[in-house]
Amino acid sequence: MISHRPPGHRGAAGAALLVLLGAAFLGAACKGGERGAAADSSGAANAEEGAASGGEPAGTAGTAAQEQGSAAAGVGVAGNTPGGGVAGGDAAGQAPAPGEPNRREVVLFFQRADEDALGPERRKIFLTPSITDQAKQIVSELIGGPREDGFLPTVPGNATVLGLYLDRKGTAYLDLSEEFVSQHPGGSDEEMATIFSIVDSLTYNLPEIKRVRFLVAGEERDTLKSHLDLRRAYIKDMSIVRLEDGG
Repeated sequence: MISHRPPGHRGAAGAALLVLLGAAFLGAACKGGERGAAADSSGAANAEEGAASGGEPAGTAGTAAQEQGSAAAGVGVAGNTPGGGVAGGDAAGQAPAPGEPNRREVVLFFQRADEDALGPERRKIFLTPSITDQAKQIVSELIGGPREDGFLPTVPGNATVLGLYLDRKGTAYLDLSEEFVSQHPGGSDEEMATIFSIVDSLTYNLPEIKRVRFLVAGEERDTLKSHLDLRRAYIKDMSIVRLEDGG
């Protein structure tokens, strides 16, 4: 059975329906706005992710490249440290220059062939810091004999220098091998020529040597060959020397 409602009641119901529809529409609109905001937020997040994945790594890569370039530049600078080009130049500059050892001129006295006097002959020896070493060189040159014509040897050629010692008073002790005596021809003039050939050559060239004493095989001998006394010290005697060209 169908009931009949009054007209006022129908209008109130329609108004209520309109209110409900409006509320539903507003709710849907609000949800759509929220989804749009979410989408905007998602887009911003994506943009940030893009910036993070695109901008910052690229900048980091550029910075890394710059750091690598700086490291490479550092290697180039390191080449100037020891082992590099500059150090190599210094090492080359410190290389010793080749040259001949220093030498000095000395005057040796040999027997003149035409008279009893001694005569000078110039030689070169090594200029060493040791006076005794220079003295040994002088005696060795005398043992080697003269190189110029007009002179005779004064010391047996097979004699050798065993040692030479210089004390503080300027006395040189010259130790010669046994051949100095055994191979000597003897005779007073010959013995005098031998002794003063050595004594004058040493004292003339080396002022530090004031006198010379002779040893044979490390021992004292009475005489050289029965004439000149070997137990005494001999000083320079230029009276038996005839110098030429100023000596």
